[in-house]
Amino acid sequence: MSDDRLTSRDWVNAGLKALAKTGSAALKADSLSKGLGVSRGSFYWHFADVDAFHTAVLQRWREVAYENVVREIHGTAESRLDALLDRAFRADTHLERAVRSWATADPRARTMVEAVDGRRLVYIEKLLIEAGVPPGVAQTRSRLLYWAYLGFILSSARLDQADRRRLLDELARAAVSKSGGRTP
Repeated sequence: MSDDRLTSRDWVNAGLKALAKTGSAALKADSLSKGLGVSRGSFYWHFADVDAFHTAVLQRWREVAYENVVREIHGTAESRLDALLDRAFRADTHLERAVRSWATADPRARTMVEAVDGRRLVYIEKLLIEAGVPPGVAQTRSRLLYWAYLGFILSSARLDQADRRRLLDELARAAVSKSGGRTP
């Protein structure tokens, strides 16, 4: 790829791929420019420094991990919840794990992960409320659903399609259940 056709978005997308594959140590101008087959000068044409690039990578992750997902899911609250769960539990988890790992050592990444987590929780809670779950219960259940997702992405468990469908059906059923939970 020649320098004149490479955009800042190309650099950021290359950064996301490198992050998912290798981790945050791969987010350096030298290694990325070699991977893209361009000079380091191209990197600095688009970004003032590595920190500016890291910020752009995190902003793009936020778009991919939250904004695009919400924008692409349509229908009733229940169907959006089903689509969200299906998408979350069948997605490639490498990038999500890499960003979360990066966040353990980098305050800027941690702030972005916390912001995305907060937005995701609010969105799930909103879906549950729209599905008829009382607000206080919806808040608790949104956390349970989200923690199930986080546990899944951090585990090495992989489910076949039938097992995943049963899991997601049960999660969705429990999340929108009108019962109060425990029985005496």
